[in-house]
Amino acid sequence: MADSSSRRDAAARLARAQGVFTVATGLWPSVSMSSYEKVYGTKTDRFLVRAIGSLLVGFGLNQLRAAAHPEGVPYAKRIGTSVALTQLRLDVVNVLAGRVPATCLIDAAAQAGWLYAWRRVSEPSATTVAGVKFAKGTGVALAGTALGACAALAGEAMARRIRNARTEAREERAQAPFQPV
Repeated sequence: MADSSSRRDAAARLARAQGVFTVATGLWPSVSMSSYEKVYGTKTDRFLVRAIGSLLVGFGLNQLRAAAHPEGVPYAKRIGTSVALTQLRLDVVNVLAGRVPATCLIDAAAQAGWLYAWRRVSEPSATTVAGVKFAKGTGVALAGTALGACAALAGEAMARRIRNARTEAREERAQAPFQPV
């Protein structure tokens, strides 16, 4: 009984921490778009950035509210894992596609950290240790495979961008009028 109570307390603390983080990151573009753009690059649609930030504030506030009550902790976990999975996917996919700068991987790492923390808080008791070890081993193997694939895709995307930049530079030099020295 004490184990489930301490696990619930740890989950409530985690939900509060993630809720504060989510509110802070959601407010950031509204408070200082210039500092936000210094980290994540210039945005063409600032309204959309602020709108997404407002949604994050709403998620974070709901997570904080749910974490305040023992029966709300599972709800806070669902909010937290949903927000983290969504942001992680968007960050990784858009960095690999070249739509956002690689600094967005900082946020991806933070979101992966929240998911890992939720996993650690939610681990079952020692009665299913063998099953947990198998699941962890399988999860690590799959994660390693996924990371390797992502690294390969990122390398290919970077090589493609470099080739395109070199081709554009060559074309610009070829089109430039001759300037005698």
